[in-house]
Amino acid sequence: MNMKKTSGFTLVELLIVVIIMAVLSSIAYPLYTDQVRKARRYDAEGVLMALANVMEQDLARTPNTGYGISDLTPFSDLWTAIDNYYTFTVANPTAFSYTLTATPKSPQSGDACGTLSLTQNGTKSPADAGCWK
Repeated sequence: MNMKKTSGFTLVELLIVVIIMAVLSSIAYPLYTDQVRKARRYDAEGVLMALANVMEQDLARTPNTGYGISDLTPFSDLWTAIDNYYTFTVANPTAFSYTLTATPKSPQSGDACGTLSLTQNGTKSPADAGCWK
């Protein structure tokens, strides 16, 4: 009887590979989602800076009346790319002050920094290290 040895993987070898892949995936996926959240947060920060620019341009056009923008809807083209992740508003608008906020929505709600805000004098919150780029 002539027995030929076949080449291939044994079941044990395949199980070891599957276990290794599972361990690597369980480590890599949370790191990946954290990086995606950070990227979206940085996009939101860019939108807040652009909106602050719009507010300052409005003040430059009408220096005697102060900031006249209380509804950001006409500027929604600034955040269409991240509209599913943040809601942008002007909080506490007065003649010479404002607070722009970016509130995270459901896919972004796990972000440790939470709601981002920017005031007319450049104060950014949260002030935690790593929350603002």
